[in-house]
Amino acid sequence: AELVIVSTYGDTNQVAPLYAMGATGVFTKALDEALLNDAVDIAVHSAKDMPSQLAQGLAEFAYLQREDPRDVLLATTNEVQLYYLARPLVIGTSSVRRQALMRHYFPHVTLKDIRGNVDTRIQKMEAGDYDGIILARAGVKRMGLEKYIVQKFNASSFTPAIGQGAIAVVGRAEDKRQEKIREALDHAPTHVALKAERAFLRQLNGGCSVPAFGLATVVHNQMHMVAGMFDQNSHELLRYEADAPLEEAESLGTQLADKVLTKVSS
Repeated sequence: AELVIVSTYGDTNQVAPLYAMGATGVFTKALDEALLNDAVDIAVHSAKDMPSQLAQGLAEFAYLQREDPRDVLLATTNEVQLYYLARPLVIGTSSVRRQALMRHYFPHVTLKDIRGNVDTRIQKMEAGDYDGIILARAGVKRMGLEKYIVQKFNASSFTPAIGQGAIAVVGRAEDKRQEKIREALDHAPTHVALKAERAFLRQLNGGCSVPAFGLATVVHNQMHMVAGMFDQNSHELLRYEADAPLEEAESLGTQLADKVLTKVSS
């Protein structure tokens, strides 16, 4: 296989917060174009970066086994703990979801936008621009940087982004090798969980600018899902959870999204 590195708008624009870019697919559009132009055969994404609706002509081939989906707080010293009020803390994140959850649970903390890849963010933290930064544990673990983790957030309250911790493999819908690729790479429990989560996001019509969250887990032949969003008008944290058989995964995600939309519009 030949590895093709594609730079996306989200990679090259290291200044603007993601929510301010005003478009979906900032990390995926360039790879979509490479697929549709036959420059590459498959594209690999962090599932949480994918828009709720794929570009026409593309399909989700597989999802690799999900890593720990939780968010973590990184710092250069264990003295940085969000639960302690000894001194004011400056925490870096550019995610509207993380910002909303932080303001809800830790209103005493000062939040500051941060962009760049993981190494760049850690360098900014070590330079003293931030007391700590919030990242997905999956990426931190994959890069061997767990020594910086000082706090792991509980997924039931500080619920992750849709698809967080999962790697998605996308290709052209008419590719005849689709089933072979799926057989070789797909982790069925992760795939069905992502069906529910992405159905939730699709029903919300959400992207990087919506403080939505959701996590589906498979236990035997049942699925449990917790999902919701922060209502920026009422400043209320909306969270719902439910169970369903695996074959009703997408319906489960849609139903939870409808509960959120009903509450927001009431």
